[in-house]
Amino acid sequence: MAINVKIKSIKLLQGLPRFAYLLAVLTALGMSASLYRLYAGLGDTTNMSTVFPWGLWISFDLTTVAFAGAAFTLAALVYIFHMHDLHAAVRPTVLFGLLGYGSVLVILFFDLGRWDRFWHFLVYPNLSSALFEVSWCIAIYTTILIYEFSPVLLEKTKYKKLLGFIEKITIPMVIAGITFSSMHQSSLGSLFVIMEPRLHPLWYSIIQPEFFLLSSLAAGISTIIIGSFVSIKLFGKTLEQKMIEKLGRLMPWILGLYLVIKVGELAFAGELDLLFTSGMLSVLFLAEMILGVIIPAVLFSIRKIRTSRVASLVAALFVAAGILLNRFDATWFAIKKLNGESYFPSWIEIALLVGVASGVLLVYTLAAHFFPVFSETLNARSLSEANAGASQPAHTPAGD
Repeated sequence: MAINVKIKSIKLLQGLPRFAYLLAVLTALGMSASLYRLYAGLGDTTNMSTVFPWGLWISFDLTTVAFAGAAFTLAALVYIFHMHDLHAAVRPTVLFGLLGYGSVLVILFFDLGRWDRFWHFLVYPNLSSALFEVSWCIAIYTTILIYEFSPVLLEKTKYKKLLGFIEKITIPMVIAGITFSSMHQSSLGSLFVIMEPRLHPLWYSIIQPEFFLLSSLAAGISTIIIGSFVSIKLFGKTLEQKMIEKLGRLMPWILGLYLVIKVGELAFAGELDLLFTSGMLSVLFLAEMILGVIIPAVLFSIRKIRTSRVASLVAALFVAAGILLNRFDATWFAIKKLNGESYFPSWIEIALLVGVASGVLLVYTLAAHFFPVFSETLNARSLSEANAGASQPAHTPAGD
């Protein structure tokens, strides 16, 4: 009996993609770095200081939260706006959101000077702090994501009787999730409202919360589109192109609104000249706007682009690059130096971050391999065969 169990376990592990083993090694190395960080403290393991208390980890957190916003964005489209044809993307997107938020909580834990007091916000509330709201919202929304993903875990167990109850309260839970996620996405922008002396004017804005929320919507949709392509390569599963096309139709409106508000805010503040007089920061900001907003907004407005899987991927990658650059600019590159002091992450900061990111990808791979995460999606092979058949000319009988 025990031998049969071992054989089955070995066969299951052998069915994993080869890159999963590399991810496991990187995760283990990252865990080693994390243990040393907990033992030695921030001062000996990072290059952060009182001048630069935010480093690579915070940049990663804000970027990951934006892309993990795919979960609440899709939930709103499916359950609130009744775009039920997008439902096939819910399970893989919720899993990505859950692991994304989980990684943020892990990184925040290591980013605390007194990591042993991570629980203090639960019992010592600071109601005037934006970080207090962010902490609670992220914790609550992560719990809601666990609930939303629970049917995947329970489907083939003796606890599947709970599925009926879970389904009954899905809509209230989804509404709660959208509310808490929207609150903290915007509240992350609120953290920058008090940073006027340090943050360059091209990124500083009193309406930064609105910018963060809008950009998280664009990041979420781009994540779903990119994920539909990556899942073909890794899991042989994907979404129908008409779903990608439907999501793509939303992007010009979101990106266009972001662009109009951003340029209008700079014009109102009399800061448009900074677009061309801020040296490398002007280059970074214009790269954000051109690569991450203008180009993809134009691409997604073209139907031929939206109906092409590869072209949609390219447009979504432009958006993702813009979001990535924006978050790193706001948390790192655009922060003014003090007393000539600058910041660059230590090797332990990088190793820990690589370990956490690898762990997220590893858990996602394992979950997709052992659970019905992609049960509602298309088989990529069937889709390619159908496309090949559609592209072939109809056979003309001889003599016609």
